[in-house]
Amino acid sequence: MTTTRALIAKVNKIFEENKMEEFIEFLSDDIIWEMYSSSTGHTTLRGKDEIKNMDAGEDMPERMYFKFGTIIIDGEMASVECTSTGERPNGSPYQGSSCDIYHFSNDKIIRMTSYVIDNV
Repeated sequence: MTTTRALIAKVNKIFEENKMEEFIEFLSDDIIWEMYSSSTGHTTLRGKDEIKNMDAGEDMPERMYFKFGTIIIDGEMASVECTSTGERPNGSPYQGSSCDIYHFSNDKIIRMTSYVIDNV
């Protein structure tokens, strides 16, 4: 069994490299991902298939750049603070701040909660 710290390091690297296909492999089949966004409100995704098929929105950058800040580990849970930047399809800049809370079991993410503030 991999440590939570090692799992978070792998997940963060995947986000930095924009490899969403690899991120999907870290998810349990029945994952629940709750997202609270300042621009889109609350969304709950259930299961890998919903996450694979989620639409980030037509106004979101295709390529995001992430900078990770504070990471707190508690057993099989982790909280990760992050900022992200990119360029929207219309050429305007995107900037966001987030906190993601991960719950792991058997080296898979079983639950995520994301709080995102889109700095428009």
